[in-house]
Amino acid sequence: MKNHYDSASVKTGRRRVVPPAVTGLVLLLLLALVPAVQAAFPEFEIKLATLAPENSSLMKIFNEMNADLLKETGGKVGFKMFAGFVLGDEEDVLRKLRVGMVHAAAFTSTALTDINMDLRTLQVPFLFRNYKEVDYVMSKMDADLKRGFRERGFEVLGWPELGFIYFMSTTPVSSLQDLKGKKVWAKANAPMSQALIQKAGVSTVAINAPDVLVALQTNLVDVVYNSPYYALVTQWYTHVKYFTNAPLSYIGGALVVDRKVFDRIPAPLQETVRKVCARHVQRLIEKTRQDNAESLDAILKRGVKEIRPDDAQMATFKDLSEQAMADLIPKFLPAETMKKVKGWIEEFRAKPAG
Repeated sequence: MKNHYDSASVKTGRRRVVPPAVTGLVLLLLLALVPAVQAAFPEFEIKLATLAPENSSLMKIFNEMNADLLKETGGKVGFKMFAGFVLGDEEDVLRKLRVGMVHAAAFTSTALTDINMDLRTLQVPFLFRNYKEVDYVMSKMDADLKRGFRERGFEVLGWPELGFIYFMSTTPVSSLQDLKGKKVWAKANAPMSQALIQKAGVSTVAINAPDVLVALQTNLVDVVYNSPYYALVTQWYTHVKYFTNAPLSYIGGALVVDRKVFDRIPAPLQETVRKVCARHVQRLIEKTRQDNAESLDAILKRGVKEIRPDDAQMATFKDLSEQAMADLIPKFLPAETMKKVKGWIEEFRAKPAG
């Protein structure tokens, strides 16, 4: 009894000859798959790492950025995404970027200050009052910052951010005096925050961010600081009772790509990459600010009490910061850039409201 293969082919010795009709059908199917294969592997693929969690709203924007880039370059340029901590923390990713294991990454500015010291000026404690001041200063610094990174081998495709960070504590903190006798977290390898807290004459506990939750649970620290969104998703807020609603410091970021990789892309496509990424990084900024505002609201609704320092208390904090930062200039903070940043802030504050 013949099977269906026998009826669809002719035996010739030990080989089977497939009829022309079947061969043609297979070729048509293969040709139909070619565009899909090409779309999956763009001619210029950029391996991009981000700490945004895989299923987060921020990662959704990254994926939409990639889809738009593929569309607007006709499938020639695209990203291969590595989300979350799959490649390690920021220091790990930066090492991988330097040796070419990844081509691009989204970092907080704290990870990039050794590449471009001018970024440090934006993180000075109690420098900014609000995001309007940040946006004004960034508009003034954008070209120079990008030039500085380019000279050091990186192309900047946008300035995402972590946002403002705030004190969170087990007892109220509205003044310098409130910090006395408290165990204050000072992030390891963060000279500015360490300098500020040490200048205040309080006891510091220098550990990395992933260890803070355990430190709070075991009463190793009394005072910590981070963005509201980070405090919410890491559950830090469940072990603090107070939130000091005065911006301690602004933490920006950068989406950078290795210039050697970027320069292989034809110039017209480079411009498309810049435009697409700039558009979506602006969405990332807006979403981050929204997430921080909503997270703060959620934290306060869940029982954490809000503390607002008065003008005199804020002035004391700022004076302390000035003293601490003076000790870091010029070996750590570029004095000329710091002068420009302060000038732009004063310029903005002098403008009529509205």
